[in-house]
Amino acid sequence: MAMSPLVACLFLPILSGADPSAYEILAAVARNSAMRHQAVYSGVRQYSIHNFRFDKSASVEVRITAQPAKGKQFTIVSRSGCGKLIDVVETLISTEADAGRPNETRGHEICPSNYHASLTGSETVSGRACWVLALKPKVRNKYLIDGTAWVDQSSYALVRLDGTTASRVSMWVGTPHIIEEFAPVGGIWLPRHTVSESRSALLGVSQLDIRYTDYDVEPIKNSSVQRHIGTTAGEGR
Repeated sequence: MAMSPLVACLFLPILSGADPSAYEILAAVARNSAMRHQAVYSGVRQYSIHNFRFDKSASVEVRITAQPAKGKQFTIVSRSGCGKLIDVVETLISTEADAGRPNETRGHEICPSNYHASLTGSETVSGRACWVLALKPKVRNKYLIDGTAWVDQSSYALVRLDGTTASRVSMWVGTPHIIEEFAPVGGIWLPRHTVSESRSALLGVSQLDIRYTDYDVEPIKNSSVQRHIGTTAGEGR
């Protein structure tokens, strides 16, 4: 069976034996993300936040569902701890829900239109050979990250992201430093752990830890290309 033009474009650097350029890696990551946005999935998130200035903590458990036509929808299952910190978490959840609406994701994807990038080398992360990209947002945007991305060399999926937001998120969290890790689930790559440390004049230093569990991913049926890429991302190693 002949390889489709999209698949050929995606894996051309691998087939040719040459290292891809930073632009090619960003474009491949964007195609991988586009596939994820077409998936239907659900899961559970556990948000745990601790403020060091006041020695206060809070925890919020959330169920998330994602559908192409609706974006991400969040349902709070439980909340406990400091009320002000619960408000901070719920504001972040609301912000992500707004950003995840259909047609709203393009402005904060990791792709050539949003980032300048340079390929700085390769490293093994979570047992996967990765390209290492230095990312610089083209605009000041609280959804963009100024930092480093590790991209799986076999699937061109994002494995880890480490950096600070390009603009202040809110008066409560300032410009947090974020480390986010991803893993393949059901043929797509989804977040599995996020740690964020923020500093603000009002709250001082706070640390947010997010654990992602109980994912349920429906098979992607849009095209043979998506199935091919999804198989490579999830089961190819």
